[in-house]
Amino acid sequence: MRRFLLLILLSSSLLQAKTTNLYISLNEFMTGERENYIEINFGIGSESLDYLKQANGSFLGGLEVTIAVYKGDSVVSADRFRILSPAYKDTANLQELLYHQKRFFLNKGKYRLKMDIQDINDAEEDYHIDRPLQLTITKNFPDHSQVVYLEDFKPATENLKAAYTRSGYAMYPIISTGTPFIPQGLNRLAFYNELYNLDEKLGADESFLIRYYLQNEADGRVLSQFGGFQRAKASVVNPILGQIDISKLPSGNYLLVIEAIDSKGEKIIKQDNFFYRRGDEREIIAGSFEDRAVSGSWVDQLGNLDSIVKFMDYLYPISSEREQRIQENLLASADEELMKKYFFAFWENRKPLAPKEAWEDYHKEILVANKLFTSGLSKGYKTDRGRVWLMYGKPSQVERRDMEPNMPPYIIWQYDNVTTAYAVPQNNKIFIFGEFEPSTQIFKLIHSTAIGEINSPDWKQELYFRAYGGPGTIDPGNDPNEREFGSRANQNIILGTTGADQRNR
Repeated sequence: MRRFLLLILLSSSLLQAKTTNLYISLNEFMTGERENYIEINFGIGSESLDYLKQANGSFLGGLEVTIAVYKGDSVVSADRFRILSPAYKDTANLQELLYHQKRFFLNKGKYRLKMDIQDINDAEEDYHIDRPLQLTITKNFPDHSQVVYLEDFKPATENLKAAYTRSGYAMYPIISTGTPFIPQGLNRLAFYNELYNLDEKLGADESFLIRYYLQNEADGRVLSQFGGFQRAKASVVNPILGQIDISKLPSGNYLLVIEAIDSKGEKIIKQDNFFYRRGDEREIIAGSFEDRAVSGSWVDQLGNLDSIVKFMDYLYPISSEREQRIQENLLASADEELMKKYFFAFWENRKPLAPKEAWEDYHKEILVANKLFTSGLSKGYKTDRGRVWLMYGKPSQVERRDMEPNMPPYIIWQYDNVTTAYAVPQNNKIFIFGEFEPSTQIFKLIHSTAIGEINSPDWKQELYFRAYGGPGTIDPGNDPNEREFGSRANQNIILGTTGADQRNR
């Protein structure tokens, strides 16, 4: 049985005003007294709050939150509280993520959760959330919580801030709006889980084994080399904090399987949790294409040397760095036959069963990119926006800011889901482009949260600097701590509603 892990990133369907960068996650757990509860974790981008200067010269910001849980028309639990920032001396370069945790004890069943969230320094910035809520963990039979995948964990201390603090550990979850994605650069799969009511099934303090391992989702093969086990004593709540070395785990779709096994070898609990992993294994490099036979093939019909040179250049936006170096060498050689062999191998590698169709579909997108983004002598596919369009597809949302005070024009693209064949599957990513040469319509990528892209947490400051002619020339009379009410650089609709402006993953 799968438990819910609800992550609200304040999408546009949930909000009336859209400014503060905020994510909210909900998990269901059970206490040692067999009381069900939901745990609500708030994460707030400190740079996106409005700050008010205090009498002592420090700056303070925060949110006021009202939560009510309804059973039918009746309120069964409610609370009102504030999430306050530290007292900052300087708010110019804030990058801290502020965490807060709140728990509500509820019986198993269906409810409705309502939240009202307001910036304490700006009454116009408010959020309204209204959604169903269901608690499913039983008190009488073996059960389990949802797995929480972690970037890291460490022993908790009073000064250590984390989204989750459980069982004596501070935990930093992998935040995803959809299917959990474990990037190729992450060599450890860390996770947290809880098992319930094993004392009822086995007897209090009876020994049992917790086993966890990976399974290939496609064919069901158990990958026994990726796993571990823990010995435990049956209790009302048995927490599991596990990790698996996945440095040699290739790209693919997998299940994390967790089992509770009694002394007789019988499985009391078995749960599986899906995740996917993707790397850069599909590359066409030297030695992998030279022997291809292309005479009479669809590639041979593409045209003369000029045509194949142009088409080879079109591959650049969706190629790895090693592939790009090979392409540059092939273009410099002007060897038509060798370029055709490479071109054929490239598309056969991307889509083995339909390489010609894959190329034709991509070529159509090249034409779209050229139409949308060509400016002056720069063809659309060679621009930053063209490359992102070709690699990641059409963005889910676009916000354009042309008249921002003290800022050059900039554009934000947000992707709900990246599912193209040319990029790592990932969810809720942004790209920010700035126009630094006035009236050219050439927008340069300055920041992204997508895997492998340029990441500049201080991209807002960079926009300010460039507006004034470069770093170090910002107007000394302009105090960056004082909010300019005409400027919304920290409070864009997309950034404030998706939570996408977080660390790359």
